[in-house]
Amino acid sequence: MKKVLVFLFVAMALIGLSCKSTSGVIIDGDATEEKVNQALEEIYDFYFAKLDLTDAQSYTVVSGDTLSGIARKLYGDLTGVGNAGTRNGFYFPVIMLASSNAGISHPDRIDPGMKLTIPDLKKNLANPGARKAIKNCLKDVAYVYEKKGNSAADVKGLVDLADSL
Repeated sequence: MKKVLVFLFVAMALIGLSCKSTSGVIIDGDATEEKVNQALEEIYDFYFAKLDLTDAQSYTVVSGDTLSGIARKLYGDLTGVGNAGTRNGFYFPVIMLASSNAGISHPDRIDPGMKLTIPDLKKNLANPGARKAIKNCLKDVAYVYEKKGNSAADVKGLVDLADSL
């Protein structure tokens, strides 16, 4: 019985550590919309300069678009970009990061007509500094999502993708 309890404690500690913010962003207390938006803004400000925007594309949001849908559409057929597989929609934070000047305050809120910057994902993942920034950005967004109460699948998807980089 003790071994089971020790195992559970260690597993919970590891899960908690895997969702800890690497940029220093902390959400104390309830994850209000204001705190979540502020945390996401701090995350994107922290990692923006580490992203390579050479050869980035421009994309104009149309009605019905979501950031994860755009990521799946533009990155979905790429190979060698982590364990996202057909779920490359988990790369939406990279688009938010590159498009921080587009006025996106929250990943669930994009409007038709917004101009997004779509970085060359393979080029960024081939650059060790940019790759590390993307990995840590994904983990930080997972941390915010966990605090916000998003589904465990969303949090796990972001963490698993980050861990595969």
